[in-house]
Amino acid sequence: MKIYRYTFFLSHCPSVNKLLFFTLVLLAVGCKEKFDSPAPTVATGYLVIEGVINNDGDTTNIKLSRTTNLNDNIRRYETGAIVHLEDDHNNSLLLIDNNGVGTYTITNLHLDNSFNYRLNIKTANGDEYQSDFVAIRNNPPIDSINWVQEDKGVRLYINTHDPQNNTRYYQWEYNETWEFHTLYSDCKYIPLADPRDLYVVHRDANDPQIFKCWKSKASNLILLGSSAKLEQDIIHLPLILIPNADEKLSVMYSILVKQYSWSKDGYEFLDRMRKNTESVGSIFDAQPSELNSNFHCVTNPAQPVIGFFNICTIREKRIFIDSKDLSHWNFRLPCNQVPVINHPDSIREAGAVYMLPTTSILESVCCIVSFNASEATCVDCRLTGTNVKPDYWP
Repeated sequence: MKIYRYTFFLSHCPSVNKLLFFTLVLLAVGCKEKFDSPAPTVATGYLVIEGVINNDGDTTNIKLSRTTNLNDNIRRYETGAIVHLEDDHNNSLLLIDNNGVGTYTITNLHLDNSFNYRLNIKTANGDEYQSDFVAIRNNPPIDSINWVQEDKGVRLYINTHDPQNNTRYYQWEYNETWEFHTLYSDCKYIPLADPRDLYVVHRDANDPQIFKCWKSKASNLILLGSSAKLEQDIIHLPLILIPNADEKLSVMYSILVKQYSWSKDGYEFLDRMRKNTESVGSIFDAQPSELNSNFHCVTNPAQPVIGFFNICTIREKRIFIDSKDLSHWNFRLPCNQVPVINHPDSIREAGAVYMLPTTSILESVCCIVSFNASEATCVDCRLTGTNVKPDYWP
């Protein structure tokens, strides 16, 4: 049985619906039956096209990959393709294959808003794919990102509007970054004559900083908003909730939000993607629906393509939240400190592989007599983040 990720071509076929119904009945009474999807299959998987053409002079990245079996754990990137951005006046621009990882890049785009554009893709195996011609979409700037501390944590909101009332359909992506601290460590292990024997000394200025680090996390949800049913094109929507006592707001937090505008058809494509990827998991959930892409396989018109071509100016906004501006956040590292005698036998017994020294307890004239130790991830922040400060960090 081959079922592919992003393969949603079942519910609009009556015969398939009947087969799906009987399959669900069998599942409900405890039986298991092999189910072969009637959707057309491709040995290499369906082509997946991700990305938006960015018409503000900044970098555009179009990612090409293939659907895989549900039990596959790796992503299959489409390398060696030739990707062109074409207009309806016979002009063409080449997107450069970026290091052979399925990402095709072009920069410094300032396209003519009176033209229509499409994407043309020729894969290494000779298949050709084209999108429909589309116009450049208007995308107003993000007005603001605000936050409110509530009972459950800190909730962030996105605010934007189009005074011309023309945009209406929006998507957002975000990337979070936060600073976090571990237990301060002024000590370190050094090996003795036998490398298996360790001893604790003070850290010095030449040792790397292991107390302050940063983590980043990109959004993995399809975040959409529409003002189509409103008189004015104004958006005020919740973006993310950071739960109480979360590490993200233990010191300093930042979020970079990207905003895209879409046509009604593109928005509906994304909304179906969202429902298909977020709702599947139970026999009582809404079943996967067909995705109406504006991409087509020229060499094999019956072959589905997953993606929707879009051009707009991508808008960005970043904010910072300082933990000092919050009340009673109460983040606490779940770490324990244990006293250890500074002797190889005691260190070995305490488990030096899993414990690192934090601070000295007792010192003599020559050396550290005893010290506190804690779990490695509670001492060396590099084990869960990076100690390289982001360029944009205050």
